[in-house]
Amino acid sequence: MVPVAIVIVLVVALVACEAPTPTVTASEPAIEVPPLPPDTTDVQGVSFARATIEPVGDGGVEGTVSLSRSTGGVRVLMSLTGLSSQDFHAVQVLRGRDCDADPGIHLGIDEGTPHGGPYLSPRFRHAGDLGSIRSDRGRGRYDRIDPVLSLDGTMSAVGRAVVVRELRDDESSPDGAAGDVIGCGVLEGR
Repeated sequence: MVPVAIVIVLVVALVACEAPTPTVTASEPAIEVPPLPPDTTDVQGVSFARATIEPVGDGGVEGTVSLSRSTGGVRVLMSLTGLSSQDFHAVQVLRGRDCDADPGIHLGIDEGTPHGGPYLSPRFRHAGDLGSIRSDRGRGRYDRIDPVLSLDGTMSAVGRAVVVRELRDDESSPDGAAGDVIGCGVLEGR
């Protein structure tokens, strides 16, 4: 009989030690998750993006800007026509997602970094600061690996506007002092 008494005591002890099941009532506030800003999308799995550049205003710029994954960053390849004959033109990826976006707000401006050139350290430039493309008789080609630009995450260039501007990017003033936008397209992932 002793073993049965011990079992009964242990069962009663276990039932008494069991934690109560928590209950959630309608009066308890839910955890609020702040919404993402409307221009922020978490992009994953894109390995290539392309924008078709079309003229803006009096500009006659046309062509393509392509981004692809590469060792060391993102390969940026541009082929443009309709540029002024012997000049440089700023190219910038904007935070905005259409060609009406403010050309002074580049991708990465939220990170607290200053405007800079593509060869500067990430802490001295925005992700969207691509520098300038050189025109040779109205045509320009640009090909480099950018270690700051990304195709992933909330700072992805995918879905963002890319603009060509009338002047060379000075790589120091807040927006590059590059004049009006003369061409624009939106980078679409593939």
